[in-house]
Amino acid sequence: MRVMCALGAILTAMAVLAACDRAPVTGRTRLAPVSDRELTQQAAQLYSEELRTNPLSRDPAQVALVRRVGERIARAAENPPDGKWQAPRFDWEFNVIDKPDVINAYCLPGGKIAVYTGIFKVAPDEASLAAILGHEISHALLRHHGERVAQQNAVGAGAAMAGAIVGAVIGGRDNSASGSALGMGLAVAGNTLILSFGRTQEYEADRVGMILAARAGYDPRAAVGVWQRMGEQARSRGRAPEFLSTHPSEASRIREIEAHLPEALSYYQPR
Repeated sequence: MRVMCALGAILTAMAVLAACDRAPVTGRTRLAPVSDRELTQQAAQLYSEELRTNPLSRDPAQVALVRRVGERIARAAENPPDGKWQAPRFDWEFNVIDKPDVINAYCLPGGKIAVYTGIFKVAPDEASLAAILGHEISHALLRHHGERVAQQNAVGAGAAMAGAIVGAVIGGRDNSASGSALGMGLAVAGNTLILSFGRTQEYEADRVGMILAARAGYDPRAAVGVWQRMGEQARSRGRAPEFLSTHPSEASRIREIEAHLPEALSYYQPR
């Protein structure tokens, strides 16, 4: 019996190893993400529900700013330097949700992007907003959503694929309540570790996000100020903004950002 169990464990480990690939840019070994095709349709449905059930910004300056910066970052994503990543075939869409108390933004598989107006508290200029959007677009570009689904499948968490997408959107909010509010009916309480991006993925998104911002003509050093202001918001509120939930601490994040700034600056060409 022990021999059979050991053999089963070995075969399982071999199957997992066979399903591994390497993350772009960092070369990190990871479980091969599930196909974007499997996630894009559910992401689009979730995105439509978010836009339907939340107030959209009526400020044309805010909307124009997000779309201008976002489209430049998207073009940078579609033109990878030296084959560092595979160019995405996304149907980009940028919308601004009018919730001044929500400091958050996200990019879903397929390029569906939402920015909550509270983000302008930590991103008051184009370069800072580029750091935010570069980070979020990098999650989709690096297929982190699909990676989380692969991890979920590997550990047998038992939630639907949409759960990983919802986790990316709602961050550290009460997952079960927010899932119901989004009409997803997901029983995801207790699966925050699976549903939210891990620290390694957050660091990767920071690193690649700075490269995207730099290639789009934005100074990647603005990312440092963004996370400093995030920390100030956390202290003034007595809790972390949604964007920081389940993420690395601001101090750790800034150290990682500063370590990779020389790489990002090598791509920086001011416009």
